[in-house]
Amino acid sequence: MELKARRRLEAAALAAVLLIAAVLRLWRLEDNGFGTEYYAAGVRSMLQGGWLLFYNAFDPAGFVSLDKPPLAFWIQTLFAAVLGFSGWTIHLPQALAGVASVAILYRLVRRPFGAPTALTAALLLAITPIAVAVDRSNNTDSWLVLLLLLAAGMAQRGRGLSFVLAMALLGLAFNVKMLAAIVCGPSLVAVYLAVAPFDWRRHMRWLSAGAATLIVVGLSWTIAFDLTPKNSRPYAGSSIGNSMFELVVMHNGLERFARTQPAIPAPVQAPRFEAYDAVPVGPLRLAQPMLAGQFAWALPLAVLGAVLAWRRRRAAVVLWGTWALTYGIVYSAAGGIFHIYYLATLAPPLAALGAIGCIELWRHGTRHLALGLAATALWQGYIVELSLGWTTLWIGFPAAALLVGAAVLWRDKRPPAFIGGIALLVLPTAWAMSAIFSPGNLSLPSASLPRWLGIDDSRGPLLSRTYKPLTGDPKLLAYLQANRGKARFLVAAPNALLAAPVIVRTGEPAMAFGGFLGNDPILGVEAFAEQVANGEVRFVILGTTRRPSDFQTWVRAHGVAVDPALWRSLPPEPRRLITLYDLMPPLR
Repeated sequence: MELKARRRLEAAALAAVLLIAAVLRLWRLEDNGFGTEYYAAGVRSMLQGGWLLFYNAFDPAGFVSLDKPPLAFWIQTLFAAVLGFSGWTIHLPQALAGVASVAILYRLVRRPFGAPTALTAALLLAITPIAVAVDRSNNTDSWLVLLLLLAAGMAQRGRGLSFVLAMALLGLAFNVKMLAAIVCGPSLVAVYLAVAPFDWRRHMRWLSAGAATLIVVGLSWTIAFDLTPKNSRPYAGSSIGNSMFELVVMHNGLERFARTQPAIPAPVQAPRFEAYDAVPVGPLRLAQPMLAGQFAWALPLAVLGAVLAWRRRRAAVVLWGTWALTYGIVYSAAGGIFHIYYLATLAPPLAALGAIGCIELWRHGTRHLALGLAATALWQGYIVELSLGWTTLWIGFPAAALLVGAAVLWRDKRPPAFIGGIALLVLPTAWAMSAIFSPGNLSLPSASLPRWLGIDDSRGPLLSRTYKPLTGDPKLLAYLQANRGKARFLVAAPNALLAAPVIVRTGEPAMAFGGFLGNDPILGVEAFAEQVANGEVRFVILGTTRRPSDFQTWVRAHGVAVDPALWRSLPPEPRRLITLYDLMPPLR
């Protein structure tokens, strides 16, 4: 009976943790609209045909593809096909994946460490701020994390066939976010070698089989895309040579470490409009409060957990420690395209190690427990002081945990440590809730209690708020639909940022002449002029950007600006003006 009672209590505790995870991820999810409209446009397009679905098309005409692999978008498209296309239905899969990740982490930690540690790990992941922010978006990182956890569970079994299955899951993760998934590969290999009986010949056979499986599963879609004749598929978005392999190596690989285009210096007094989180690279990069506040609230506990559990549960420490270390090194060195939401991949290992540290300190006695509470309280005090200042009341929670740590050491009793533990959960929970009430830029999800409180979080206006889509004006869309004639494209634009809102709201083809940011050499101006002459394009929208400049110059020279009174119903934003041009070729 006692065993059954413990199991019922454990099941109830797990249900409570999963409920917390679900509430943080589903509450007011509909407020996020279409999130990253670039991805939402791809889902709206893929709903219109199997060819568009397979080639991960951005637009219904199949002009260009999304610049990410298709697996997560296929899942979003499935949900939209069943439940109807809306912002909520394309966000729902990621929220569910986030809750599933919490459950899987519980399962993985329970095997070697037991229920208390597993429940603590699940709770820490459930309230990790960046995990909540990402799971509330239509970005693909939620599915990346889920597949990596499933792969870790397979590799942790230490059997050859299980390792091959882990590599197959890693290959699926590659088809979610390419090389970002492969960073987890060393941890999967390391835990397999740590658990499996020592036999190098056997290891080499299974490692070779695993590598082959990873290559076949991971590259199958990329190879199929590139082997398709270029005129029979969309252009590979964000590539120069119209190649998905190039996208893997360059835009989603090397460009994460070094920017290929020189930055244009801005005037000293001009407002900052950084598109990336410009935190200097180096070994202490992730200790910067804005980054650490996303995932590292239990970092001291994680470090102590890795040390204290090394002898007793070496394989588990190898798995989570290698996972955290490899991603930590990559993100510390990524001096190119870097966004805060990438840190979601660090949430599971930090949650697991933090829980291990918490329970191991409890097992080792009051002195160790006091040390863990005090170290974590000081670390959280550092984050909140540099984020909010010493005068804020929020500093009281790490201060309370510090006092409890001192009391535990002084009185040599462990029960008061619960108070300190609860105090240490308050700040990460508050940061996580900021993703609900003050989500910031929905395309680049992050958590920020300062932002929620109306305090400058030093990220700049572009990363700290969401701007209304420039081309989502209902009057503009109605004007285009009423006057397009027989044109194939409802409108053309220099980049996908201007074309995406049109596709999302109408389901009609909109041409992104230069791909995502306007840098892709998809069409030459002469080829575009020929399409205009053939009646495929009539209207063009230009914004304040100057890419691609030849396209902008040609449109201004051959088009006539349409009177804004005919198509604009929303007040214009001075820094984000758009102009509608009617090309009206002489022959229709």
